[in-house]
Parts: sequence; C-alpha cells; structure tokens
Amino acid sequence: MTSMASGFAAWVRDQIAARGYESPEEAARTLGVYPSQMRQWTTIARSPTPQVLRRVAALFDATVQEVLIAAGFMTEDENVPLSPTRVSLQQLSNKQILDEIRRRTAGDVGGPPIPVRVDGVLYSPDGPPTASVSNT
Repeated sequence: MTSMASGFAAWVRDQIAARGYESPEEAARTLGVYPSQMRQWTTIARSPTPQVLRRVAALFDATVQEVLIAAGFMTEDENVPLSPTRVSLQQLSNKQILDEIRRRTAGDVGGPPIPVRVDGVLYSPDGPPTASVSNT
C-alpha cells in the first residue's frame, strides 16, 4: 500500500512555492527550521499534531483555521466567523447599543417606547436612565 501525502503536505508545498522558495530546504533555512523537518511536513501522510499545525501556521503567516482545513481537521464550511453581532455587541458600550436601537427603530410607530434594563439600570428611550433595585 502506497502512502499518500496528506492535504497538509500539499498545502505546505504550495506555501513554499507561493513564496518563491526553490526547495523545502531553502524554505527551511529561511524560516529557521531543520530541513529534515520541512521535508517531513511536505511528505507527511498522517495528520500533524496540534503543535506542528500551530508552528506551520506561524511560519507561513497563515491562520490556524487555514492549516486545520489543509490538514483535514476542519472543512471550509465550518470556518465561519463568530456572529458579527455577538462580537460587536461585546465591544460596544450600553449607550452605543441603545443609540443603535434608537436608530433602527426611529420610524417605528408600533407603540410606546420600551424601556431597557441594563445592569440594573432602566433606560427609557425618551428620558434619562433611572436606577432600579427590583429584580423583575
């Protein structure tokens, strides 16, 4: 049974070629790894260890996800970023979130404004925040 090089090995060879290195040995010297190690990465048949994946991602300035996909640990379809809403909400202040809600509901005439409770403080869209101690 012939051992087939993995997708990871093909990816490493592609990275070497894309960066204009003449050989795995030249890439190894430039990137500061042993030529034998670089050759192993270009012919490896099994999936590399997480340590190898991280090292190779760092050497080739690639994302870990890209290397995980190349190594077959992850599919392109699984490589979806966190919901931009989830990420951006964590970075916004309460005031910024409320301003965005106001902007989005500016033309909405669906009824009276709904107060919003954030960290125990009740914010009303048409007035200053009021402190509240109730747990409702």
